[in-house]
Amino acid sequence: MERIVRAGIHIADAEGLDALSMRRVAIALGTGTMSLYRHVASKDDLVALMVEAAMADVPLPDSPPLNWRHGLERAAYRDWELYHLHPWILPRVIVSTRGRHGSALAADSESAFAAFDGLGLDPVEAFRYMFMFASYVQGVALIHVSDVEAERQAKITGEQAPDPARDPLSDPAAYPRLTRAMRAGADPWDLDALFASGLAGVLDGIAADLARRGIEA
Repeated sequence: MERIVRAGIHIADAEGLDALSMRRVAIALGTGTMSLYRHVASKDDLVALMVEAAMADVPLPDSPPLNWRHGLERAAYRDWELYHLHPWILPRVIVSTRGRHGSALAADSESAFAAFDGLGLDPVEAFRYMFMFASYVQGVALIHVSDVEAERQAKITGEQAPDPARDPLSDPAAYPRLTRAMRAGADPWDLDALFASGLAGVLDGIAADLARRGIEA
């Protein structure tokens, strides 16, 4: 079973989840496709097992956080590393009203919620803060994952880089504010630095809200 799951992860890491099929996994393992169904009922079941295994590639912390901010920072950078190692995993673990929770995802969320231990937060308040935090982390991760997929598709299709002359930013007179901001903050893009800066802002917002409500943090 482990060989099947790891073969699936290798294919998804290299080519994206759309490239995954039971036949591709069978070819990678040098076996017949039907033989896989003795171990895995379907592709969906295989992907669920892949998510569980991939999340274990970045272990959860084995010690309590120093404080709530340290706990959330630690959770954010763990997930950021995970999305870089396995970009395909993001759509399978993204915050959703449909409540998809495998054991690994539940353990990840439980570990993150532990950052609020000792603050005396109502569960509704803890959820609100965690929703804001997770939405930020996964929102920036979507940019990274989108870039990875765009680069992969460009290699497959041989797509050429866009013509700079057709970029609206080549006409700063038409878009002066946008041009100044993009050239100052995203030329070149440093997504890691932008992620760190934005994360600090989100945590500052939580800190200010806690202070406003008189919660010792």
